[in-house]
Amino acid sequence: MNTIAVDPAQPYRGLIAGYTDAIRQSDFKANIAILFVAFMMGPVLGNYPRFPSYLPIPLVMLPFIIVYICLLAVLIPRYPKRGGKHFIVSRNATISDFAKVVEAEDELEQLKLRCSVLSELLWWKTLYIRISFFVAMASIVASMFLLVTIWYASERAG
Repeated sequence: MNTIAVDPAQPYRGLIAGYTDAIRQSDFKANIAILFVAFMMGPVLGNYPRFPSYLPIPLVMLPFIIVYICLLAVLIPRYPKRGGKHFIVSRNATISDFAKVVEAEDELEQLKLRCSVLSELLWWKTLYIRISFFVAMASIVASMFLLVTIWYASERAG
């Protein structure tokens, strides 16, 4: 049976907690993916002398650079401009900066704003992780195809 929550802000607090947890998980995924890409780059560079002469090293390294840029974009902290007056980021913050008492109706609007900001932040992080994943997987498939083709050509010539 559906019951209406006594505190109207409670659903927004639950959403904020969920968004915050998902953002932390995406940051963890990006950290692991950066290590994976670094380990994946070693064999490609190790086999570079076997690649055809028409493939320059910048072209071979381009997918890795794209993946690194996307993953670093996931990890960069973002401080939104929307709702910025209540989200103070300052080197010299004082207690008086945070002493403002927010009224109940204003608190609900602030929670809605925080939900929308966290939702947008999570959307961008997820987009960058997906881009880096698809580029990494496509580069693995292309590298495997290229290495098998080169291996087959060298077996045929020898």
